Amino acid sequence: MTGMKTRTFIRSRAVGVAGALLLGGCASPQTQGSSASWANAYPTLRELTGASDAILVGTVQKSTPVPAVDGIPFTDATVAVKTWLKGTPAASAITVHQTGSAARDTFVSAGDPIMEPGESSMLFVLKNSDGTYTALSGPTGRLLISGTAVEKMPETSLAESLPGTLPELIAAVKRLL
Repeated sequence: MTGMKTRTFIRSRAVGVAGALLLGGCASPQTQGSSASWANAYPTLRELTGASDAILVGTVQKSTPVPAVDGIPFTDATVAVKTWLKGTPAASAITVHQTGSAARDTFVSAGDPIMEPGESSMLFVLKNSDGTYTALSGPTGRLLISGTAVEKMPETSLAESLPGTLPELIAAVKRLL
C-alpha cells in the first residue's frame, strides 16, 4: 500500500511540476519558480499522522541536487534524525527526496522551498522504494522548528492550529499514534 501511495503522490506532483517547467522554459536562463498542487490534502494533524510512514524530528545536514527525471529537477536533503516518533528507526540520518533544485537555472517551488542545511523540522514522510523519503504533500509534511517554536510552511494544507511548542507537538503526535 505504501508503494502505491508513493507512486501516486510522485506522479501527481510530477505532472504539476512538468507543466510549470514547460511554462517557465520560455524565459531567459534563470531560476524558475512556480506553485504546486498536491495530490492529497491533510487538514488535520490526525490525518497527517495517520498517512505518514514515519514521523521524525531532525536537522538538514546538506542538500544535493540530483539528476532530473523526465526534465524535472530534484534535490536530496540529508537529515540527521534527533527523534523518531513513528516508523522503524532506519538510521541516524535519512535522505528526503524533494522536487526542485536551488541550483542556478533550475526550478524551485515557491510553496515548498528546498530544504537548507541547518533547517530543523518535524517531518511527516512516506518511504520510497529506493529507501529515500518524501514529505507528505510537500510543505504540509514539513513543520519548521526554531528553538522550541513550531511553524507551518506558508502553503500547507494543514488547517488546524498546532500546539505552540515542540514538546507539546511531540506529545500531541504521540497521542495520535
